[in-house]
Amino acid sequence: MPVFSPVDLSGDHHIHTKLCNHASGEMEDYVRAAVSRGLQSMTFLEHLECGLIYEQQIWLTPELFAQYFEEGFRLKKKYAGQIEVQLGVEIGWNALAADELRATLARFPFEHRGLSCHFYFDGSRHLNMLSSRQEHIDALIEVGADKVLEAYFASLIEACGEIPCDKLCHLDAALRHLPNIRLTARHQAQISQLLELLRGKNIALEVNTSGYAVRPAPYPGAEIIRRAAAMGIALIPGSDAHHPEQVGRHFEQIRQLLSP
Repeated sequence: MPVFSPVDLSGDHHIHTKLCNHASGEMEDYVRAAVSRGLQSMTFLEHLECGLIYEQQIWLTPELFAQYFEEGFRLKKKYAGQIEVQLGVEIGWNALAADELRATLARFPFEHRGLSCHFYFDGSRHLNMLSSRQEHIDALIEVGADKVLEAYFASLIEACGEIPCDKLCHLDAALRHLPNIRLTARHQAQISQLLELLRGKNIALEVNTSGYAVRPAPYPGAEIIRRAAAMGIALIPGSDAHHPEQVGRHFEQIRQLLSP
């Protein structure tokens, strides 16, 4: 039996654009990049966040999602026969805004739903757990890395039970810019609970190649991918591209990693 489940690397299923306000490039730039790399399919996975106390909007409003679908439908038609273009969403879980999240999800015909959690609420504001901004890193260190990670995994566990989704995104990416980050026995137990939820609800695990820009492994790492594959959980690749040239990045490394 192979160590890893087969994964289809003919498509990149986690792509952002300038619409999220922290990436660059038009939607069509990404489609052209995917076609030039010989991909057969691609999925835009634009950010949906609700109820955050945060200094910058780095997600799409309903008005921007309307623009997103208008342009996306145009691109689907224009590039039909060259590449399959899917219009998805990366849902940032916030339990205090669950109803608003559900309302927005019901408003648009998202073809693919990725679930994630980017923010930790410290009682007065939301701190970005995946940010490289030193201000946020320092604030999260003050809270305590173990406490933040426990809250992060607990949020993902909660989200998997509350929001219908197709995959869980970059499972172990929280605090990725913190030096010497470690997962405790408690965190490992939470990851095991998450994997059981994925299997029970038929939710795929994303293999996010943006990890290679920070460490010599994707998100999540090989050990978690191995456990998921052994449990029969599907694996879906995504580059988490924020620039057109990042489409399909590090897919060859994933091919090598996932080889039997």
